[in-house]
Amino acid sequence: MIRLLFLFMAVVGAGMALSGDDALPGSHPALARLPARMVWAWERPEDLRWLPPDIGVAYVASSIMLQGDEALVRPRTAALLVPDYAAVVPVLHVDVSWRKPPKLTAAQQERIVRELLRVAQRGNRRVVQLDFEVRRSQRPFLGQVMADIRRRLPPNFALSMTALASWCLDDHWMPASHADEVVPMAFRMGDGGQALRARLDGHGFARPYCRAAMGHATDEPVVRSYAPRNYYFSPKPWTAERWLAVQSRSPS
Repeated sequence: MIRLLFLFMAVVGAGMALSGDDALPGSHPALARLPARMVWAWERPEDLRWLPPDIGVAYVASSIMLQGDEALVRPRTAALLVPDYAAVVPVLHVDVSWRKPPKLTAAQQERIVRELLRVAQRGNRRVVQLDFEVRRSQRPFLGQVMADIRRRLPPNFALSMTALASWCLDDHWMPASHADEVVPMAFRMGDGGQALRARLDGHGFARPYCRAAMGHATDEPVVRSYAPRNYYFSPKPWTAERWLAVQSRSPS
């Protein structure tokens, strides 16, 4: 009986560990179907038919602006051309108004969740990504949104979530257990960017849930990455030449 009791406690303890911040990153089966390199296609015309077979596309499928008690949805209208073989991940981008701060109501939360569930069907790998820009005071609302998505997203779909690099270094607030993949953006890191970059180069992110992926930008030095998946953002439309240029600058 004592041996069985210890075995039961070990199993329970392992389950608790995997359900918290130390959950295995990127372990959802749907993520295994994504390439190791992904380009972000933002809300602008993009012709990506030149992409090699081993490069995927995470594209903004819809955007939401939160202001006052409104949640203004703007589905993608810009043309997006991708090869038939490309892995495609839809992204829901959520922004908040600075002039008219949102009230963060239950109705706004419901609108975000419903829109994410809708765009999730626009991909071909059962992965959907949430890109949500929040102020510090709005973080609890983002946590509620993520928890609601986790409850309602079909279990065979993986939820990817972008994050500021600081959230994966010293500012550990995000309920990462609600996401199957966290993509810390190692660019646009503000006034402390140089110091953060120095900490990341050669070391990566210490938090286990931040090690599955990393985001980079074509117009900034590429941080050395040990993540199994890397996303690349370009402030200008993608071309084959721009892709080759950023890859040539990537640390080996």
